[in-house]
Amino acid sequence: MKRLMTILKEKKLVVSLLILFLIAGNTLQVFAHGGEDHGDAKPKTQTTDKGTVSHSSRLGDLEVMLKHPQFKPDAATEARLFVTKFETNEAFKDVAPAVEIESANGSVTQGTIEKSETAGIFGVKFPALPEGTYTVRTKLTHDGETDTATFSGVEVKNQSFAETESGGMSWLRTALIGFVFLIVLGLFGALSYFVLRLSSAGEPTNQETVSV
Repeated sequence: MKRLMTILKEKKLVVSLLILFLIAGNTLQVFAHGGEDHGDAKPKTQTTDKGTVSHSSRLGDLEVMLKHPQFKPDAATEARLFVTKFETNEAFKDVAPAVEIESANGSVTQGTIEKSETAGIFGVKFPALPEGTYTVRTKLTHDGETDTATFSGVEVKNQSFAETESGGMSWLRTALIGFVFLIVLGLFGALSYFVLRLSSAGEPTNQETVSV
């Protein structure tokens, strides 16, 4: 009877460990994928921890990506424009790009396009802009047609303290992911131990009588 009670307690402990293991695994997944957009919606805008902003969109058989540092008021900004084939990601050189930025009051400013030595890559220079929220349009002319990718909500502002600390927050998130990962490993080890123990406890014990 006492052994049966011990086995039942161990089974309850295994169930509890299994629940904790599942919870820890879900927590790790939340930390690892927090803030990511896995949808197929285009266009898409992302900002790295270092403040680099990338806008991307599919235009027919092509894909356009515009990368630039965060816009600051009254300061010129240099960007890079990448034009590739959507399916193969190969550089597409037979294209004439144009980039413009429109303010909230409808004022449109053209960016200056410069060809680079690498096919499909162009330099873009934006003039100094006042603080505000803008819309950037990237136009690709090729094969007699012009396609336009529109990126709205582009902000021109001074970097706040919270944004400056975003790198530190990213480091903290990485540390938390590592901590939760260690917890998951520990729970998995404990769960495996008790499963093996219960398996061995359920087996019949063969006792041999030794005669002298």
